[in-house]
Amino acid sequence: MKRILSLLLCLLLLLGCGSSAQSVYEHPAFTASLPEPFEPVSGVQMICFAPYGDPLLSSSITFSATELNWYFDQFTDGEYESALKALCGYDSLTLLEKTPCKVDGYDAYRIACKVDLEQGTHDLILYAIAADRTYFFTLLNREGDAYIDAFDTMIQSVRFKEGA
Repeated sequence: MKRILSLLLCLLLLLGCGSSAQSVYEHPAFTASLPEPFEPVSGVQMICFAPYGDPLLSSSITFSATELNWYFDQFTDGEYESALKALCGYDSLTLLEKTPCKVDGYDAYRIACKVDLEQGTHDLILYAIAADRTYFFTLLNREGDAYIDAFDTMIQSVRFKEGA
């Protein structure tokens, strides 16, 4: 089961990236206020947002969900780092912190990493949320961009829908 979670995390990171001015994004399972200037990216197979909807060499926010994982609290810092590094092919990924938190009243983790890509060193922020399913919101904050605070604010605006 850990491998499935790891593969999903890898997919989120590899695809990077699918409303501006705090527009509200409506999903069947949740709503969230998108940070300015993020807009949905079209033509991708996952839910992805990028500044002005253009993911080319810009920061991106992605979303995915899996069945609720019984081992949610059992992943260690080292397991997150190793899985992301090995499965995603990053030569350099450093886990900076894994902080327990709450999102819309549900248990969650905020996981902060640094990744080295061809375009430079980037911040990677992942929220893993255990609600009726396990939800993953990921920000790949490209070097020179400053979207981490806006992403954290967006996460606090997430509201899960009953029976979704």
